[in-house]
Amino acid sequence: MPSMYLQPADYATFGVPNATVGQVTQASALVDAYLRRPDGLMWSPDANSVPAFMAGKNPDFTFALPTAIAPGNAVPVTLPVPPADLNIQSGDVILLDRATANACEAVVVSGISGNTLTFRKVQFAHAQGATMDTGMVVTEQLYVPTERPVVRLSQNPTARVISGAGRFGYGRRGDAGTSLMDDFNLLASLSQFGGPPLWEVFDPTVGSLDRGTGQYWMPSSVYLAYYSEVRIHYVAGFSYQALPTIVKNACAALISASSTSSILQGGLKKYQAGDTSIERFADTIFDQDTKAQLAPYTAKGFA
Repeated sequence: MPSMYLQPADYATFGVPNATVGQVTQASALVDAYLRRPDGLMWSPDANSVPAFMAGKNPDFTFALPTAIAPGNAVPVTLPVPPADLNIQSGDVILLDRATANACEAVVVSGISGNTLTFRKVQFAHAQGATMDTGMVVTEQLYVPTERPVVRLSQNPTARVISGAGRFGYGRRGDAGTSLMDDFNLLASLSQFGGPPLWEVFDPTVGSLDRGTGQYWMPSSVYLAYYSEVRIHYVAGFSYQALPTIVKNACAALISASSTSSILQGGLKKYQAGDTSIERFADTIFDQDTKAQLAPYTAKGFA
């Protein structure tokens, strides 16, 4: 479902007592577009009240559990189609029972064999027919700087890193010997004769996350070498209760601006009847105050 940065109980508080759900949805979508955050600013919790998925996302694919599953480690589940056809890979996050408050959880794919996924750990029992949703978290694929096992996530505050996977690649020209690993070992042999290792799933809790900046220090691999490239699956933003007032203010300001931008109500610098011309003060309903309020939450880009 789309982002909703105002709930009916707050309409009057933020000066838009007659707002409609459609207006709030439209204003929230404009906020997301301005922030370059298509996944939105809000997360939703699992059955333990832990951040589990992005509230403003729609699933890429939804399936029904073919059989009931019980809590445990290395739990297998078979899909009706090959996971490769859906671009599901080891390390991806699947959301189970999204609509069931006391059973919702995000699980990590630790292995794939044919049409069968293996979930690293399942906390709750799930009945046959329970939903399985893919694509409900933020996913970023990042290159790791030479000699520094650290990346910076673009969307913050980062609420939770749910899963991570890394792989090795060849260093750039002139980087030989600077990869903090022995170039004449098993890894080097595999790279020459068998290709580099595939994605290796790692435990994200072993790393260190700065929630405010999104800086994430990663663990080393099973080869005791640092990854060249990583794929991080995480949840960022706020619950609605913790959503900053300035974001709600911005949403309300956009609703007010859109409702007063008609020809007769304002928002125009010049209206000329002869040889009709209309000139607005700006080609956007985002004023400078609204932009300043939203600036801290803009998605960051790093080279």
